[in-house]
Amino acid sequence: MQFIVYTLEFCPNCEILKEFLASRGVSFVECDMASAEGLTELRMNGVFVQEAPVLQKGDAFYTAGDLFAGGAFQEDLVADLIAGA
Repeated sequence: MQFIVYTLEFCPNCEILKEFLASRGVSFVECDMASAEGLTELRMNGVFVQEAPVLQKGDAFYTAGDLFAGGAFQEDLVADLIAGA
């Protein structure tokens, strides 16, 4: 299953997520949240956020609030998503 990472240009959390995925050999597509295409894709899927990153796996979307709950990267959540890929 393909992962899509929605990012913004100056986003340290985006880099953390991308590095984590890459370190585990997970391929992903990066999409700019600020682009019309990226914003439209998120909106059409009911994702209304202004904070990056957003991780998409199939039809499921995980926002920065999910991925960085309490201000800390949720490695276990992402590792579980990878394992279930």
